[in-house]
Amino acid sequence: IIFAFDLNFLSEINCLQADFLKGLPVYNKTNFSRFHADSVCKASNRRPSVYLPTREYPSEQIIVTEKTNILLRYLHQQWDKKNAAKKREQEQGEGGSPAPPRKIARTDSQEMNEDS
Repeated sequence: IIFAFDLNFLSEINCLQADFLKGLPVYNKTNFSRFHADSVCKASNRRPSVYLPTREYPSEQIIVTEKTNILLRYLHQQWDKKNAAKKREQEQGEGGSPAPPRKIARTDSQEMNEDS
């Protein structure tokens, strides 16, 4: 995505805002003593700054929005993970042989600590 800021466009917006605020009543005019509507409407002589990319990105990239809600997608993923673990346990239980424990206590850890 390339963003180019046109300073003339921004000055036109400020000019429109100044025109809008011009005739409104105020309680204390000194609050706006530094505001000059004419200075805002001056056109800028500077060239607008433009972003020049350093890399070429392929034009085949298409941004597609997901149709499902992010919360629903997250809940479905968690439910799938939970059910996958249950299915694995059931399949291992039906096989007849008990599954090896996931964690095995190290017996040599105390021996290593005593050597150091």
